Amino acid sequence: MELWKDELNPAQREAVCHTEGPLLILAGAGSGKTRVLTYRIAQLLKNGVDPRRILAVTFTNKAAQEMKERVGQLIGPQAEQIWLMTFHAACVRILRQDGAAIGVASNFVIYDTQDQLIVVREALRELNISETTCNPRAVLATISRAKNELVGPRNYAADAVDFWASLVKKVYPLYQQKLVDNGAVD
Repeated sequence: MELWKDELNPAQREAVCHTEGPLLILAGAGSGKTRVLTYRIAQLLKNGVDPRRILAVTFTNKAAQEMKERVGQLIGPQAEQIWLMTFHAACVRILRQDGAAIGVASNFVIYDTQDQLIVVREALRELNISETTCNPRAVLATISRAKNELVGPRNYAADAVDFWASLVKKVYPLYQQKLVDNGAVD
């Protein structure tokens, strides 16, 4: 397995041999990130790390699949036990296993933008708010922004001061409740 040292530059070798704590690898396209991660995983296994305690995440399905194939070729069947996937797949897997701790059922569904818009429109109808007064896409964008800033419906309502926020503060809790009722996450 030491043959890999000839295939890596000094910075890559340093990353592969890093032993203290987690390691984040950021580099441009074609710089050898997948190669480094592949050999780093092999090195961790060589050092006795349980494959089920290794998490390697990428952004694209293509990169995740490529890395799975390379790791599989290098280390064999142990590769199946490694958490090697996209960021999104890792999050889904964690939620399926442990989501109950935050009120998410393990059989949740993920709503895409179209599904989310349907829920916003349903909420607007139930609240008798016209879509001409309150554009569903704009409402959804506002709710998404609030969620990205970790502002839930209750805190959003407390901070709502202008006309737009006063409309959204009515929709947001109903939207969220509809997600829960449908076993969905956005």
